[in-house]
Amino acid sequence: MTYLQIDGYACLVSPKPSPSSAFDAQIIPRTNAQFRRQVKDGKHADPVTWALTRKLVHPSQLPSTLNRLTERIRHSTLPDALQNTLIASLGKSHVTPHQQVPVNHALLKELTGLPSTKAIRSLCLYFSLVQTVPTSSFPAPEDVEAFIRSGQSPYDLLLQVDQPSLLDLGAGDLSFEEDFLDLYLSRFQNGGKAFTLHAQDRLQPGSQFGGQYHANQERLDRLAHVAPEHLQFRFWGGIDMMEFSKQPQCLPQYTMVTCHAPATPTFAYEPTRISRPILHAHLTKMKGRYRKVRVNGEEALEVKHQGKCLTFPPWKFAIQGPLSLLNLVARRGAVGVLAAVDDEVFWEILAQLVDDPNMRPADVVFSPETLPDVFSHVHQALSSLKIGERCHLSDVIPLRRNIPGGTTPLERKPVTHRFRFVEIRRGDVFPGMPASFTARQFAHMSEEVPPWHLVLVPERVPTG
Repeated sequence: MTYLQIDGYACLVSPKPSPSSAFDAQIIPRTNAQFRRQVKDGKHADPVTWALTRKLVHPSQLPSTLNRLTERIRHSTLPDALQNTLIASLGKSHVTPHQQVPVNHALLKELTGLPSTKAIRSLCLYFSLVQTVPTSSFPAPEDVEAFIRSGQSPYDLLLQVDQPSLLDLGAGDLSFEEDFLDLYLSRFQNGGKAFTLHAQDRLQPGSQFGGQYHANQERLDRLAHVAPEHLQFRFWGGIDMMEFSKQPQCLPQYTMVTCHAPATPTFAYEPTRISRPILHAHLTKMKGRYRKVRVNGEEALEVKHQGKCLTFPPWKFAIQGPLSLLNLVARRGAVGVLAAVDDEVFWEILAQLVDDPNMRPADVVFSPETLPDVFSHVHQALSSLKIGERCHLSDVIPLRRNIPGGTTPLERKPVTHRFRFVEIRRGDVFPGMPASFTARQFAHMSEEVPPWHLVLVPERVPTG
């Protein structure tokens, strides 16, 4: 006999597959490549539920898990050949807690592209064996909404939970992190709570591009030297926020997700709304002709603008759109804060938050000329907000009932997200609230209109 290692536990397994489970490569046609890819990518597509699959492969639960998986496979819509092979890879149709677990390693690997433990966990995700439940660290959406409506700083919500955590996307020079800890660290310490602070930025450390937006070494050193019983800090540089979930140390969910000064043009144009040719023509007209080059051996984006040749990081004009950012906030946080949002990015985000599809016209680039026509009374109401004022978006227009792209193909009963509550403020820096370096620069930029500040409360909505 040999042993299958399940999250640190040794479970007895059969050394060889039985003849009935022998694998014929022809049984899995090319058309099932999509199934394998979906199973293999499960942990990244739904990290919150993925974390909960760990308990299903504990030795005390594994026999029951395999039996449940077998039943789900038999009643699935997968092709018969694939069903039979999946069941064969899991061994006997019914296993008791005291029996050996006859998992076929080679067959599971062939079917899923994963080692046995991850393969079983991914199949649990695909066939929806996990029931997600809220924990005390993640307040219910209705409680978060009530707290935000009370008028307090959204950051004070972190003082109300048992295990507060914050993920800052696009952290830049870490000035927000420093400002935040100056305001809140002692309050966490006085409350006897350890605070988790994770920060990400796509600037590659050591790059010749990015200037003052690189992570400040002095701040990094200061954050790293706070006692771990008070602060769990980690910074990831050179990683795009859309790839962040692949980092093994990241949490499946955070109390709060923030993004300060969402980048333009990255989030200023929604690619599902504006076609690539129109977007390319617009960027060329407004920003100048651009191309990828190498400068001192490092890849860069060269932009010829108003007679000047400017160089940026190579991803500067990589368009991801606000839907990708909104989905990340909705999946990862109990509450999201988008701060110091410039006018161009704001209206593209707003178009994705409202229910009226007429405010998402195809191939219309938003501009001061088109905004009043597209957003009508919404534009008038929000533009009338003075610095420091705020409003609830649902008081102006109904919120969108779901956010496209939030469904996970790995779930039998897909879920999507929506924002049950959206607060909009006008301004860059607010009393008693931490701010980023970019937010503090708006006061010195006379040509820029005042930025926007959004607080978003997501909730997960079952569909189908």
